[in-house]
Amino acid sequence: MIEQYITTIALSVICLITIGALTLGTVVYRKLKPIYEARFSIEQRNRIGQLAGDAYAWVERNYAGAGAKKFHEAVKYLTVKLDQIGVSIKPEEIEAAVQKAWEEFNPNKIKSV
Repeated sequence: MIEQYITTIALSVICLITIGALTLGTVVYRKLKPIYEARFSIEQRNRIGQLAGDAYAWVERNYAGAGAKKFHEAVKYLTVKLDQIGVSIKPEEIEAAVQKAWEEFNPNKIKSV
């Protein structure tokens, strides 16, 4: 008879500990997920910036003096490279990365508003 009470109490304690651990795990996950995503985003942005610089250097060598075509070729180059490494971003962000790379290579040609 007393064994039933001990078993019931032991199972209840185990259930409470399990619920507590799951709750604690969920809270920790929710706190750490934004930190991880922000870190990944920063690393991803740095990588995109590096690839945009590579794209700009490549078109400068292969499409010198081509104007708008040079920009579009750099965007295509960067899009292909990002697809190869599994990064998916909006086309506007790709264009912005190429524009930023152009501005970094040509600081004296930046147009002011």
